[in-house]
Amino acid sequence: MTYTRDRYTAQVGFGPQVRELIGRALAPEPVLPESGLVVRAGTYVVDPPFFGNGDIGRVAVCGAVNDLAATGADPRHLALGIVLEAGLPLGLVHRLTASIREAAAEAGVAVTAVDTQIVRAGEADRVYVTATAFGERAGPPLGPDRIRPGDRVLVTGPLGDHAAHLVSLRDGLGYEHHVPSDCAPLTGLLGEVRADLHHARPVAAGGLAEVLRLSAAASGLTLRVEEAALPVRYEARVALATRGLAPLDAACAGCLCLFAPADRADAVLAALRARPEGRQAAVVGEVTADLPGDVEYLAPDGPRARTPSAGPLPERLL
Repeated sequence: MTYTRDRYTAQVGFGPQVRELIGRALAPEPVLPESGLVVRAGTYVVDPPFFGNGDIGRVAVCGAVNDLAATGADPRHLALGIVLEAGLPLGLVHRLTASIREAAAEAGVAVTAVDTQIVRAGEADRVYVTATAFGERAGPPLGPDRIRPGDRVLVTGPLGDHAAHLVSLRDGLGYEHHVPSDCAPLTGLLGEVRADLHHARPVAAGGLAEVLRLSAAASGLTLRVEEAALPVRYEARVALATRGLAPLDAACAGCLCLFAPADRADAVLAALRARPEGRQAAVVGEVTADLPGDVEYLAPDGPRARTPSAGPLPERLL
């Protein structure tokens, strides 16, 4: 988002700033202490909305339940809003609904409310989906205020697979056959290790770099990340490079960033790797008390400031 002296003439651009601005202005606390109810809402835009091993419906279900589960709650119900373009083949509509049902069953949630609107052709990039997940508090909230110096930083899978899959499809690179989207519900995976965690956050729009930035700022602590430890497929790295996008900035749809105490990190890693969706989990860094609120990336030749990518892509592309 770009700004001028007069905020009323500012313009919306690509990047996380608009989401943060609206969140600060409108979003209530997601946890309602008097009832233990937890709510998470997300709006999902994907290009293309139907891709090799998934679609926008699966992305929406997984995104909503993973976001809610990362708070430490158990997802129970989903409410969906679906916007379709007139002229969309009914075969794709049936594929969408089947995919949503399958993803909800995998996540152990029930779709309890749906609303659908039809707009003119060309007004919705075929399909947009809004998903709201409702759940129950299952233990202490996994908020960034619980992060402590010495905690280890883990990721549950390779970075950038979802973005690389879509980039390859759109640009005809051929890597999509080697790099499927990582879109998956992670409620079961997170349930295995939740008791040993201080904080959890899905790696979504903005990639791991955005998650680390937000976590460091919210905790007031410095995160030190080993670049050589980051799990990235070779094909994903090559596909992303065609768009000038670094794996750290690339969206995922089935990856979590976790913060665990040092004495529990090995047990957490072993539990993650014992499940199919966590086989490539890795410890990638640690939390320090130095230079509060910063992220330091350690390259093989020593510490350095991270080189930013060519710039954020429109989120619907990821």
